[in-house]
Amino acid sequence: MSKNWAIVIGINNYNPNNFTPLKYAKHDAECMKKFFLDDAKFEEVYFFSDDLPDIVLSKGKKIPTQPTYGNLISFLHDRFEKKPFLSSGDNCWFFFAGHGEQYDNRDYLMPQDAN
Repeated sequence: MSKNWAIVIGINNYNPNNFTPLKYAKHDAECMKKFFLDDAKFEEVYFFSDDLPDIVLSKGKKIPTQPTYGNLISFLHDRFEKKPFLSSGDNCWFFFAGHGEQYDNRDYLMPQDAN
């Protein structure tokens, strides 16, 4: 049977020299996490935000949850390239609340340490 997973990111605290801090991005992401777990009954939700404890994977590996570029790339590499955690038929949902930018007709999501 297929499983449902989610990656949820909510960033309020950006460097004010680069982006205006946000007020409700983390709250919106928390609401989506709650929906995925409580209502949609997802197996796992990986939640990244400004001030959360590390995610502890099986075998005790810890992944920092501060949504910086390096932390997010490390997480994606670990979960999708090293040993993929999704099986055929599984679903992975993605929710992002934070700043975005458009450059050269392409849209980009801004991690916490973007400049």
